[in-house]
Amino acid sequence: MSTDEPSYVDFSLEPERVWLDETSWVDVTRGFMPDSKAVYDALVQATNWKQGKVWRYERWLEEPRLGAFSPRGNPLHPAIAQAQRSIETRYRVKFDGVAFAYYRDQRDSVAFHRDREMRYLEETVVGILTLGAKRPFLVGPRGRRDKFLAANGGATHNLSPAGGDLMVFGGRFQADWEHAVPKAHQPLGGRISLQWRWTSKRGRPEVGANYRAPREFSRGRAR
Repeated sequence: MSTDEPSYVDFSLEPERVWLDETSWVDVTRGFMPDSKAVYDALVQATNWKQGKVWRYERWLEEPRLGAFSPRGNPLHPAIAQAQRSIETRYRVKFDGVAFAYYRDQRDSVAFHRDREMRYLEETVVGILTLGAKRPFLVGPRGRRDKFLAANGGATHNLSPAGGDLMVFGGRFQADWEHAVPKAHQPLGGRISLQWRWTSKRGRPEVGANYRAPREFSRGRAR
C-alpha cells in the first residue's frame, strides 16, 4: 500500500478460522474495514444496481435483492481495491473482479445455494465483505434431510456479519455446503455484500443449472 493512500483495512487483525468439516473452512475477521459506513453510503449512490430475475414456479420472478459487478481495475471505491489486494495477498489468489449484492431492507434475501456458476467447486476461495446492517448469514451442509422442515433451513452455523466484517470461505465449501441470507421478521437497514470468487479449476466440473437458471416443476421434478 502506498504511504499516501488512506488505510481502509485494519491489517493488524488475524482471522478466526472455523472448520466446518475436514475439508471446508471459513475465516472470519470482525472489523476488517473499520469505517465501513462511509464506504457503504458511497456504494449505494455510485453503483449501477440491476434487478436480477430467477425462474421459479414456471415464471420469471424478480430476485429479492439488487446486484452489480465491477471488473478488475474498476473497483468503484479505493477501499474495495485495498480490500481485494489484502485478500489476494493472504490467500495467494487473483480475482477477476468483485460482485455486489444489495439487500435493501428486511424483505430482501437469497435462498440456500452454492456458487455453481464457478463450475469447478472442489477448491475455491470466496471472500465476502459486508457493509451496512448486521443480519444473519446461514451455512448448512449440502444434502441435509431437514432443509425444508427445520428452523433456518437446517443451518448449522449463523455467522451474522456486521458492517465491516470479512468472511473468506475455502476448501470444498462450495462443493459440500450451502449458504443463505434469509428475510428478517424485524425492520433492518440496508446491507451490501462484496463478493470475490476464485477457483483452482481442478477437479470435476459441476453439471446442471445454477441458481438463476430455469427450473421446471410441472412434470413432477426440477430440471
